[in-house]
Amino acid sequence: MTTRSYIISLAIALYLTNVFSSCRHSQNRTAEQIAENKSIKSVLFDTSNTALIQFDQKGNYPFDNSDRPATLTEDDINCVDSLLNVSVTEYNNSLDKEYKERSIDLKKDNYRKQLIAVTNNKGEKEVWINCFCHTWHSNRWKTEIMIVHDGGSCYFRLKVNLATKKTYDFGVNGEA
Repeated sequence: MTTRSYIISLAIALYLTNVFSSCRHSQNRTAEQIAENKSIKSVLFDTSNTALIQFDQKGNYPFDNSDRPATLTEDDINCVDSLLNVSVTEYNNSLDKEYKERSIDLKKDNYRKQLIAVTNNKGEKEVWINCFCHTWHSNRWKTEIMIVHDGGSCYFRLKVNLATKKTYDFGVNGEA
């Protein structure tokens, strides 16, 4: 194992330890209650950068129509953010040197995110996270799913299973 791969492995292990410990705290307030509390809103649930969108079983995107809409708690939102950060770090670390310009910088590029929560047929809560750095100066992203073709790393999405603390379906848009 090279020194670089050892350091990357150690960094990921420490980060995952932090994620799993932060995902254990249990609070039962819903995202709507968090958004109403201004002191919490600015720290844990920033509505200027995050939108909660109700799952529509008729349209069934991005989940199967057998899934049921779910409500997110404060703990769920914190866990989603932690798992999102882990996935982005893993993606960035997986890029070869010649593709580093495709990396994702969540802070620098001021990403917005849409969260859609469901309960799957196993009774597990899952969340689709849709991230993007351009909104075309419109607030429609707070109520409508943003679907964009191309655009590179400015647009990416993934799903998380809050019961298993696993991410899947991580995808980054291509370049036109």
